[in-house]
Amino acid sequence: MNNTWVRMTLLAAFLGGVYAIGRMTGFTEGLTVDGIREWMRAAGVGGFAVFVAIFSVGQLLYIPGFVFVMVAGLAYGPFWGSLASVIAATVSVAVSFVIVRTIGGQPLKDLDVTRPFLQKPFAHLKDRPIRSMIVIRLFLWAIPPVNYTLAMSGVTFRDYMIAAIVGMTPPFVVLSVAAGLGFNLL
Repeated sequence: MNNTWVRMTLLAAFLGGVYAIGRMTGFTEGLTVDGIREWMRAAGVGGFAVFVAIFSVGQLLYIPGFVFVMVAGLAYGPFWGSLASVIAATVSVAVSFVIVRTIGGQPLKDLDVTRPFLQKPFAHLKDRPIRSMIVIRLFLWAIPPVNYTLAMSGVTFRDYMIAAIVGMTPPFVVLSVAAGLGFNLL
């Protein structure tokens, strides 16, 4: 068995283990909008650290980032929710990158994407990595499969993080503000 298959098997085992532990401990049952909002409010000042941790674990469990962004807007309001969601999303995609790259390696270095709307950005990952990833992030935000795909490609951590911050901030601020304003209107 070659090194890529061993690493991919280890990555699958790790993610399966995280999921199994989440299910066995009941952690995943609390990953609802209401459950996360209550945890954040109950934690007081430490709620932000709890939110970042839940966001990071949630991404590893394949929960899309927009769920947590909306919760931040609902729990903290438009301004603080936007700030919290951008910081938490940045930490979350960094955690995903490090774990996936460490365990899974870079088997997708020479990735060939067949989806028309993704062909251009992915085709230019080598020659224009930051710009390509910003475009990807503007449309696909903090979606776990995107995090994993980019981590297993040949991009550097630095380029990945710059693109994540620039590409995720506008849609996450808009979504968090909308959620926060919507909640305040109720």
